[in-house]
Amino acid sequence: MLSITQDEIRKLVELQLGKWDVQDNDRLVEDLGAESADVANLVAAAEEKYEIVIKESEIARIFTPQDLYELVVKHTR
Repeated sequence: MLSITQDEIRKLVELQLGKWDVQDNDRLVEDLGAESADVANLVAAAEEKYEIVIKESEIARIFTPQDLYELVVKHTR
């Protein structure tokens, strides 16, 4: 089982969105200015990094880095 930290997910979000000082509860769209394509790219990056598959229905529920973290942890168990 992989050990995934919230810091890793924040760094992934920062890299993908070109933002710094991302917080766990920042809203990807409203606070960080992400568009739907940005969220899709973020999910793809997480899937590749952690060798997981996130369903489309789950992607619709990703609003914050915390949401992404919880999904990644769920899929790596």
